[in-house]
Amino acid sequence: MFKHLLVFCGCVFCILFITFTQTSAQAQSDPPYVVSTNPAHGAIGVSADIKNVYVTFSKSMNTKTSYNTNNSAWGLGPPQWSADSKILTLVNHSTSPLPKGIVLEFTLFDMKDKEGNLLRHPGFWEGSYKFSFTMEYSDDDPPIVISTSPANGARDVSRDLERVVVHFNKAMNISHINMTTNFPSFSISWSNDSRSLYLIRADPDTPLSAGMPYTFTLNPFDGNNFRDTQGNILPKTNFSFTTIADYDYELIKVPANYAKGFDWPYYFAIPNDLSSPTTLLVEPNNTGTWSNDLSVHESSALNLLRWRADFAVKLKVPLLVPTFPRPFTPEVPGGIYTHALDWYSLNTDYSSGSIERIDLQLIAMIRDAQEKLRAMEHIDNVDSKIFMMGFSASGAFTSRFTALHPHIIRASASGSGGGWPLAPLANWQGKRLGYPVGIAGLADLIGKPFDLATLRKVPQYIYVGDQDQNDALDTRVLPEDEKKAICDWLDCEPLPYISKRWPYSREIYESVQANAQFVIYPGVAHTITRQMFDDVQNFFESHKPEKTKALPGVMMLLLDEEE
Repeated sequence: MFKHLLVFCGCVFCILFITFTQTSAQAQSDPPYVVSTNPAHGAIGVSADIKNVYVTFSKSMNTKTSYNTNNSAWGLGPPQWSADSKILTLVNHSTSPLPKGIVLEFTLFDMKDKEGNLLRHPGFWEGSYKFSFTMEYSDDDPPIVISTSPANGARDVSRDLERVVVHFNKAMNISHINMTTNFPSFSISWSNDSRSLYLIRADPDTPLSAGMPYTFTLNPFDGNNFRDTQGNILPKTNFSFTTIADYDYELIKVPANYAKGFDWPYYFAIPNDLSSPTTLLVEPNNTGTWSNDLSVHESSALNLLRWRADFAVKLKVPLLVPTFPRPFTPEVPGGIYTHALDWYSLNTDYSSGSIERIDLQLIAMIRDAQEKLRAMEHIDNVDSKIFMMGFSASGAFTSRFTALHPHIIRASASGSGGGWPLAPLANWQGKRLGYPVGIAGLADLIGKPFDLATLRKVPQYIYVGDQDQNDALDTRVLPEDEKKAICDWLDCEPLPYISKRWPYSREIYESVQANAQFVIYPGVAHTITRQMFDDVQNFFESHKPEKTKALPGVMMLLLDEEE
């Protein structure tokens, strides 16, 4: 019995020893983290004569590391370590005081402990760490942003984020706001001391886009600039953060394929859950500016895809966004507006080479994407037609592409499309409507007659806000007498309310028995609201292949304020 007891005890000891060993090993493998910095991260009013900055770690660190600062006034030198390798001292080797009022930021690189575990800290890359503090300032110094929430450069930010906070070092004049951002619609409020600005989301129930970089620029241009209560103007300031990439869709970048007929890449989002048969949704890209740098257009297209991915997921359809360029073309008055599919985009005398007939290149992309979908085992049936949507320039592209190629469109939705939906007629009440106002001269551009019979069968949702003044009525190529007749009719004065043109457009569509729904949203300027998104989604939902098609006919809606 004693012998068995020894064996039993020995086994217990073995279990305890193994458990202890595993626990110890686990403890040894825990990544190090920053316990504190001195001055503390976010500190204000730090002496301009500071010589040493201290960083304390949770574990003994590998002392082979490097760091950098955002200001050359800090005299960089080799970092110094305590005997136990837990405290890092950053020494200012400059003999001059630091500039007053600046934010001094430090970045540590390749930080790891003795066991080789990389430093981890929420919002930063493994192995790196950033912290900053603000130097003392005088009342005459311009204000600065001392911190933001989420922090500048933060990653994996929750998609449920309800507000962004900007902290200034001085009390601000709250009546002066100047900011650009891709953050969704928000309201503004200030703290009692006017040092903290709150950007509060208007629709917090809708998650932010997954993996999306949200960028903010304060005082991007002259005008109603951020300034403190003494009138000192905030320097131009940028910050950004990126939401967590918890995609419920597969994101693919398809490279250009000259053999298949498209000279530019496209982005493709395939939701995990697709309706059957599945209809491809296409939204043309719209960078909003000219650039000969393709990366500018690719980045814009990728962001657009991320913005619209939730829409596609809800609709249970795959989404395609092309990366067509919008190059500088000084030889063309106003430039070749590829992203709006203007007259120059279709005229091969101007759109030669890789931007020639991008409408046909888009069709080649569509067929390639549909082919890829059909090759996927979990997709049973792929619709040969597509949904298409767009807003502003891409709304114009959508309206025009639908008229050019109605045979591949199941339904389209165009918002504020260039200030005027393409009229499916060459003449109206004695006025010639040259492309892109109407279809006069279109057959010569595309080498085939306009197919009104097929267009009549395509359901269209054509919408605008009644406060929208973003006019892009394109009459550049029209003779002066035709341009004058159209402008007298549609009002080409600066900043017209373009919704006033919608009844004229509806009347034209009605005259050809088109299946179009014209909608005007009260109180809405040049933007897409949640109501617009919901209505467009319901529109596409009702026109899925498996649903009963709506009877053709033109409708004109002015939504009530409550809607």
